Amino acid sequence: MAKRRQFSAWDEVRENIKGVKNEMIIMNVATVILGILMVIFPGTINGLICQGIGVALCVWGVIRIVKYFMSKAEDVFGSFGLVQGGAMLGFGIFFLVNPNFFVNMIDMALAIILLVMAVIKVQYAFDFMKLNSTRWWIHLLGAVIMAVLGILALTKPFGAANIVMILIGCGLIFSGLWDLVSVIRMSVFVRNAINGVTEKSKYVDVDAEDKE
Repeated sequence: MAKRRQFSAWDEVRENIKGVKNEMIIMNVATVILGILMVIFPGTINGLICQGIGVALCVWGVIRIVKYFMSKAEDVFGSFGLVQGGAMLGFGIFFLVNPNFFVNMIDMALAIILLVMAVIKVQYAFDFMKLNSTRWWIHLLGAVIMAVLGILALTKPFGAANIVMILIGCGLIFSGLWDLVSVIRMSVFVRNAINGVTEKSKYVDVDAEDKE
């Protein structure tokens, strides 16, 4: 019985890791696509981003609201799904109705996002170091590159807005591709660790049965 419970727990861990990995892959693919659009259309991307954010928030808000009303009573309590969905829908409509209100702030917001991504990559580097990866320093190097791109986009030393958007686009492409590789590597490390623990537990159970 204990052995069966142990393996079901590890199966649950695997499913959680798989779900997180899939979400991260989708998010990073979207980041790469956004970066490519910013490099190709640096002059018009701000308006497109505002409209895209508005549509995404509206869709996400409607999904949260529908999910709230379709959920069981015991699952709804404490989830705040209705409030979150309503807020997302409201912000989405505001983005669509008043896109110019946010256009001038998009480049600064994206530059700050690049700097946040750089900090996250520092976390990745130390995570891989704790996992005894010999190439953890590569992720630290990626963090430095992202930080430089973010600082350049934020300080605008080149002046031209199009150049700033291209810099941000390059940073997003770099970050998205880098994170895709990091997510895959991290999932492999964790999967191998889980497999090692489960295999070890099998041997322990066999030894215990032999002793009985």
